[in-house]
Parts: sequence; C-alpha cells; structure tokens
Amino acid sequence: MRKSLIGAAVAAFATVMVFAAPAYAANGTISVTPATVPAGGTVHISGKIPVSKCPASNGATVTSLAGLFPPDGFGPTATRDSQGAFALDYTVPTSTPAGSYDVGLRCGGGNVGISASLTVTAVPAGGVSTGAGGTAHGSAFWAVFGAVCLLLAGVTMAARQRLARRSG
Repeated sequence: MRKSLIGAAVAAFATVMVFAAPAYAANGTISVTPATVPAGGTVHISGKIPVSKCPASNGATVTSLAGLFPPDGFGPTATRDSQGAFALDYTVPTSTPAGSYDVGLRCGGGNVGISASLTVTAVPAGGVSTGAGGTAHGSAFWAVFGAVCLLLAGVTMAARQRLARRSG
C-alpha cells in the first residue's frame, strides 16, 4: 500500500513537472516533421527558444507523454546555437502506442509553453513491405512471369543456334 502511494506521488510529480505552467512567454517555435510517422520511424524536431528567455548555454529538452519519450516523458536535449535555435532527429520507439502526441519544450528547468503535434501510427502486422517496389504484394505472379520470360529467351536462343548451324 505504501509503495503504491509513493509510486502515485512520483507519477503525479512527473506529470506536473512536464505540464506545469510555462516558465517563459510562448514566443519560441517548434516543428516536428513529418507530422505523422509509424512507430519505429524517425522525426526531425527543430525550433527556437529566444536567448532573452533562456540562455543559449541551456539545451532544449523535448517533452511529451511517457509513451513517446520513455520512461518519464522527457526526450533528448538538443544544444542551441547563439540565437537559440536547435534541431535533432528522434526515432520513435516501436513500443509507442498509436495516437496523437503534443511535443513540448523545456529550457533551463522550465516549460517554454509551446508545442507541436505528432501522430504516431501503428506498424502494420508483419512489418513494412520492402523490396521489389510495388510488386511486393504480388510477387508470385511476377516470379512466374519472369520464369516464363527466361524460358522463352532460352528456347529462342536454342532455335537461333540450330538455324545458324544448318545454314553454316
């Protein structure tokens, strides 16, 4: 019982820390591209937090729910340039549940107060189809078609050789 209460208190504290009132005016920027990605895919997160609000020496930490940034909702921290701009690539864990996620920012220990939306889709059963381009789903047909073409090419070459021997 006591461990349950402590666990609940820690979870509540983490939620408050991630979604607390912004420490800075919401005049920064954030973008996530692409806006929709399958679990296991990579997104590019970039933006700018004005150095007047948070010194450039402080990194920009991306935040969201624990499903997107396990185990606590805090993602990677990106270094910022002298104007406060940052960029990073993030691979969404394959265990991330499909859904819509608000991706926010923290800087210098406080929430910046801006967010961008990211939609995570489920990975299709059996994984992503690869190879053979658009033929991946009809590969049996194309295998038979290729075998017939090779057979016809072989028969044609044999016939040409036979004709060449007879006329020579």
